[in-house]
Amino acid sequence: MKDIVVDSAKVLIHDDWPDTPEFLLEIIVNRGYKAGFAKDGSEIIAMLSNDQYDVVLTNGGYRELTFDQHMQLKASSVFIIGIKDSRSPTQDMELKADLYLPRPFLISRLWQALKKPL
Repeated sequence: MKDIVVDSAKVLIHDDWPDTPEFLLEIIVNRGYKAGFAKDGSEIIAMLSNDQYDVVLTNGGYRELTFDQHMQLKASSVFIIGIKDSRSPTQDMELKADLYLPRPFLISRLWQALKKPL
């Protein structure tokens, strides 16, 4: 029998790594969360304005955002979990996150991180 925790949090996923977004989406939905996927920073902004998301899980590629879009994302009430590449310790996320997960991370750390804003 699976141990499934159902939460009402809605998670928006963005990750530039190939195959990672689909993997994250699958495990998050299987855990009982509602989730969506954004392919880039502009789509994150559009989806945040069209749907109610509680969390953005992202590795933070926002170069294509205008200044106004960047400020809109920073000003939103959404909880941002940043995924940082542990092999690049000098990597600086363009948008400051509320919490960071170093890649690779244990799935248990993701579940803990998703509980923080709730």
